[in-house]
Amino acid sequence: MVSCRKDPLPPSPEDPEVFAACVIPGTPATLDIATFNVEGFPKNGHISVVALSSLLKAMDVDVIALQEVASEADFNRMITLMPGWTGEFYDIDNDQWNLAYIFKKSETEVVANSDQLLFTDDARAFPRPPFEIFIRHKPLNLEVCLINLHLKCCGGEDNEKRRREASVKLKDYLDQSRYDDHVVVLGDFNDEITGTSSSENPFLNFIQDPEDYTFADMEIARGSALWWSYPDYPSHIDHILLTGGLVPLVDTTLVIKASPCYPEYNTNLSDHRPVVVRLRR
Repeated sequence: MVSCRKDPLPPSPEDPEVFAACVIPGTPATLDIATFNVEGFPKNGHISVVALSSLLKAMDVDVIALQEVASEADFNRMITLMPGWTGEFYDIDNDQWNLAYIFKKSETEVVANSDQLLFTDDARAFPRPPFEIFIRHKPLNLEVCLINLHLKCCGGEDNEKRRREASVKLKDYLDQSRYDDHVVVLGDFNDEITGTSSSENPFLNFIQDPEDYTFADMEIARGSALWWSYPDYPSHIDHILLTGGLVPLVDTTLVIKASPCYPEYNTNLSDHRPVVVRLRR
């Protein structure tokens, strides 16, 4: 007997509900901030543009910091598919390693002329200069400084040293220039945060100053590998670092695991997962 039944088609990224079962969306009562390395966006052309816009709309967060945005034109095309959001793109003229932000206009506003690049003369510690911007969350009337970070990748003693140098210089900057501000440093740190010695944890200088700094995702980093942000390795290398004044406002920190809803995730979106922090007064 020959069957005429066809195999089911994979879920379409144009379906607005495709990610619904895998995402807990943000709320108007919280400041929802995400970081997401989108692996040379668009990884698979226009399909990736549509898929990422669908995922971000389903997440419904107020701010998304993106790393590895290869195409400004495709970034802008994605924004046109996201009514109610706007974007800021930073081109470092270095292939796929650009940084960007997306903001939900109904809940956030960018403080005028607040965006700047940090450490532009220090390519060793910061091969991608961090992208700083101030936003105000309207429902909470909360002003926050965001620093989008993508540190040097890979193993090896010299790469570890470069990340350690970046951590020291970043903390000095925050201690001296942003001490009175609410700051969220988020992005692809390219290293784990659970090590107990400086040789295995470049960010120990922040961890050893718990009154002033906290990794909102530390419990995720110490937890099951099933929920880490970089499952292919697996490791948890995408982080959200908060200055002390924001720590009491943390409601939830989570990793979005969207691949069960969209089997083409690794092909069309990324080898990373988004990490989200929710702040509530």
